[in-house]
Amino acid sequence: ETSVVSAVSQKSRWDDDIGKPAAAPRRRKRWDETPLVSSGTTSDATPQVASGASKWEDTPLVAPGATMDATPMLTANTAKKRSRWDSTPAPLAQLLPTLPLNLNRPLTAYEKEMQQRNRPWSDEALDTILPAVGYIILVPPPNYHPMRTPARKLLATPAPVLQEDGFTMQLPPEEREGGTQGLVDIREAYGVPIAAMDAAGGDAAPGGLPFIRPDDMQYFGRLLTGEEAEAGMESKEEVNEKKIMSLLLKIKCGTPPQRKTAMRHITDKARTFGAGPIFHQILPLLMSPTLSDQERHLLVKVIDRVLYQLDDLVRPFVHRILAVIEPMLIDEDYYARIEGREIVSNLAKAAGLATMIATMRPDIDNPDEYVRNTTSRAFAVVASALGVPSLLPFLRAVCQSRRSWQARHTGSKIVQQVAVLMGCAVLPYLRELVEIVGSGLVDEQQKVRTMTALTLSALAEASHPYGIESFDSVIRPLWKGAMETHHGKNLAAFLKAIGFVIPLMEEEYASHY
Repeated sequence: ETSVVSAVSQKSRWDDDIGKPAAAPRRRKRWDETPLVSSGTTSDATPQVASGASKWEDTPLVAPGATMDATPMLTANTAKKRSRWDSTPAPLAQLLPTLPLNLNRPLTAYEKEMQQRNRPWSDEALDTILPAVGYIILVPPPNYHPMRTPARKLLATPAPVLQEDGFTMQLPPEEREGGTQGLVDIREAYGVPIAAMDAAGGDAAPGGLPFIRPDDMQYFGRLLTGEEAEAGMESKEEVNEKKIMSLLLKIKCGTPPQRKTAMRHITDKARTFGAGPIFHQILPLLMSPTLSDQERHLLVKVIDRVLYQLDDLVRPFVHRILAVIEPMLIDEDYYARIEGREIVSNLAKAAGLATMIATMRPDIDNPDEYVRNTTSRAFAVVASALGVPSLLPFLRAVCQSRRSWQARHTGSKIVQQVAVLMGCAVLPYLRELVEIVGSGLVDEQQKVRTMTALTLSALAEASHPYGIESFDSVIRPLWKGAMETHHGKNLAAFLKAIGFVIPLMEEEYASHY
């Protein structure tokens, strides 16, 4: 019952009958009325609302005679206050004359520097910088007029006034006061190749050479003497040597374009120049004490390309090349060792195994241990380049030599360096290498036994964790030598070998040892 009463009391206005008059009229709004069209107007016109509305509700009236393209202006009775943003700004050209112009004021340091650096090039300056051959002076077109309008500077960003501190660009060499800059200084400042100079201070020949440093005069000093060439007294061999010398100077000290051109030239003409003149010039350069790393790298690149071109013509000069390159194999610098290996490898491919063995065979039993050390490293590089199987018969003969213990010592050293250089690549030849050096464990010479133990340790380290079957023949001699026979350095070598062989075993056998 209570719910029925509440429902009746909350009766909505939509429940009333339409025909009955409303009890109380609700507040009407102006949007509820239909706009009335006054007489004399068409129905297409915008309806007018009663006064008291906002100015933004009025439709702007177009003045008589105005076009519809113009921006509609408000009427006088609706425009209340005019803002300065309502007007179109005046052109910039009308404001420029109002700026204070003082073209006679002193220039700042920045403006002076910009004027100096952006000045037109003079013919004297261009003649100083550019070579005399290969360039022509172009005549400007008749209708060309350079733009020199001071008014353009008004639109530029103003520079800070009276700012003297900070970075200042130096004047070009040809414009410096005092006139102390010579032709060589100017060309060197701009990176232009410096040619050999004659007595008058000019170019001795077109297509100049790089600057020759004082420590390079002993190698390239002949390029600065042109009396024989002017008199025609030079032989064909001397002209050829000077040509090679100039190419090597451009490769060693020239600019990148010079270096690239000279490298291509000496590579293409290697057979024409001959192996003798080329290596006679380049090998002393490699032995220079003032040679930088970059210069050594460039010369090594020259030798590599020349070896590829000469091929078998290099055989008579193998010993001279090795005498210069072998010390690089034990150099303290890692990159020097890498480049030495690269040259020996390419030399072995060009000359062949027979030539390399015949050349280095006398150094195997050399009394000097330094020579034997470098020779063993060179043989290891040859084995890596030409393949270990091709060198196995020679190694077997050397390690079983009866003439001198130095040869057996060097043979074991070669196998050790092969293991160090090739790493796990010795696995296919591991059994043969172990059998070749295994007899050295019971050699009569103490140094041979020590070197053999170190060689076996290097082989075991390189083949880890494989290859224990290949060491079966040497495990017992190694164990006996370490436990019973040797002392001092020999014992250390044998223990090192056992220490690298035991990790190759299975756990059961390794625990026994």
